[in-house]
Amino acid sequence: MAETRPTHLSNSELPISDQHFELYGRFWDVASLLIFSLAAVAVLIANANELTWREWTVATLSIGQGLLYFFCITRGGWPISRRNLILYFVGGVCMWGLACWLDPFTWWLGFTYFGQMFGLLPLQAVIPGTAIVTFLIALITSDWNLRQIPLGAVIGFTFQWLTGIALYLFIYNIIRTSRERAKLITKLESAQKELEIAHQRDTELATLQERERLARDLHDSLGHALVALSVQLEAIQRLYKVDPERASAQVDELKTLTRTSMDDLRRSLAGLRTPGLGERRLSDALQALSVDAGQRAHLAIACHIHDDANQLSPAHAETLWRVAQEALANIERHAAAHSVQLQLNITSNAALLSIQDDGRGLPPDAEKQPGHYGLRGMRERVEGLGGTLTLTGNSNGSRVDVKLPIL
Repeated sequence: MAETRPTHLSNSELPISDQHFELYGRFWDVASLLIFSLAAVAVLIANANELTWREWTVATLSIGQGLLYFFCITRGGWPISRRNLILYFVGGVCMWGLACWLDPFTWWLGFTYFGQMFGLLPLQAVIPGTAIVTFLIALITSDWNLRQIPLGAVIGFTFQWLTGIALYLFIYNIIRTSRERAKLITKLESAQKELEIAHQRDTELATLQERERLARDLHDSLGHALVALSVQLEAIQRLYKVDPERASAQVDELKTLTRTSMDDLRRSLAGLRTPGLGERRLSDALQALSVDAGQRAHLAIACHIHDDANQLSPAHAETLWRVAQEALANIERHAAAHSVQLQLNITSNAALLSIQDDGRGLPPDAEKQPGHYGLRGMRERVEGLGGTLTLTGNSNGSRVDVKLPIL
């Protein structure tokens, strides 16, 4: 009676559901208890005409084996403890052996233990355990005399044991493979959840970085401009009484400063309204950006994007998108260029973005000059991810190179 319930696998690792596993185990519990009970009844029925203390003892031992199974296996909880397994098999086999010594009629109960060992014991205990049970069956059927065991019986029992071991190893292999697959699936599900959490964190980080950049832009541009306007208004108020002409010139400067501040504010607000990369693919967003900028500024923009660009993390993709957006906006406003080369390459450990134009080029120390908040923002974005931003320019044009490390 083979009872294949692996003791060292949790329910979640088995190739069947918890409910089916429970029903399967209960079936073998009921079957085992019925076998021991029927053995007791069969002994009494077979010797009904001449019942002696031997038959009653054998029946009692059969019932005892069933009770031992109930308390150690059925009621002991799952998974079955090593202590309960040792107690059941050592105690059960001993009671079975004693019963067979009193009356060999119950020798066939050995096949029950043979099958239960395959289902309940670990691999290292199955081979010696089943070998002992097989030997005892052969010994009992030969009236406890090794010399009387026929050669055919030896061959038959040996073949039976080897067949059982081969079948057990086959089933054990299937269960082990199923367990490994279950563990792999669990790891994959866990990795997927971690990737989803990382994606959400990268998105939140990109949003926070954008807010910080916008706050710095407004502080550096609009904040400083408002301070300058306040100071100049006070100066004009004092000059009108003593030097009207100079005060009028200051008013003209004030108008220029006001217009510049309004332009900076519009640019910051436009950056705020401009949607991020969102759910769009980086390659599609860069292609669309190039087409829009080219049509708007009458530029010939050649855009070359690596096939693996869409595999970048959200934070890396958002940064490259924003850098390209700012670089093309600067070219459109200031470069007076005719053509632009935008190229994004992906290597094994870095993302390389290059944007080159044939315009008038960047002025020396462009980032340090007033009003170039976009260039500073580009650098802050890139360096925030551990990357580098390189700006080069001459009379033949300007170039922006970004290198972002990736894992």
